[in-house]
Formats: sequence, C-alpha cells, structure tokens
Amino acid sequence: MLISATERNGTVREETWDEVVKGKPTYVADFTPVKSPEETLALARTQIGEWVYSVTSNNCEHFVRFCTGLEVTSRQVTSAVGGAVAGASLVGLLAEKPTAIKYLAGALAVAGIAVLATKATEKKE
Repeated sequence: MLISATERNGTVREETWDEVVKGKPTYVADFTPVKSPEETLALARTQIGEWVYSVTSNNCEHFVRFCTGLEVTSRQVTSAVGGAVAGASLVGLLAEKPTAIKYLAGALAVAGIAVLATKATEKKE
C-alpha cells in the first residue's frame, strides 16, 4: 500500500501501488527524514481525507516533507517561481521590444526548464 497526496484524488489516500503509479515511472527523492518510519506512517495516516491538494502549496513533495518532519517546501515550486522570474527578467534585458507575450513566453520557458532540472531521479527496478 502507498499513502500519497495526488491531484487525482485532491487529498491523501491509502491505495495500492498500482492504483497510484498506473505503470508510470517512479522517482526517488534524495533527503534524510527526521521522523522514524513508524512516526512518518502515523502522521501520513492522520492526513487521509484531510490534506487539501494544491500544486503550489500542498503537493506530493510538501506531503512527504511534512510527514517526515522536514521543512515543508517544494524544490519544484521554488524552482518554477525562480525560473519564471529569471525568464521574464531575461526578456526585459535582452528583447529589443519586450511585450507581455514575450515576458510570458520567457517566464514559462525558463520555469519549465527549472522544474525539469529539479525532478527526482527515476527509480530503476
């Protein structure tokens, strides 16, 4: 069984591995938990049906960090915001005639690259 916070459910659920993964690649997050496995599971179970999923403030990375006793942050969200600011700034600095569309395109392009760069390593079977 797997306890996870997903956009699909909008909350935390305990489901089988196959229900959650659906054959897609899985990724290993590189961090050291503060809480023991027993404490982590107990805390995760308290959030079943309670956690309100949000990609920006309560996503799967936030959930794992919360349950393991770490600071509740998301590298992907932080990188996306920083990337968007950097992309828009680059457009402002480099574009001859910056427009709203150019700012938006620059922000989205660099934010997307930043998110991909922070993705966890794919788990090998």
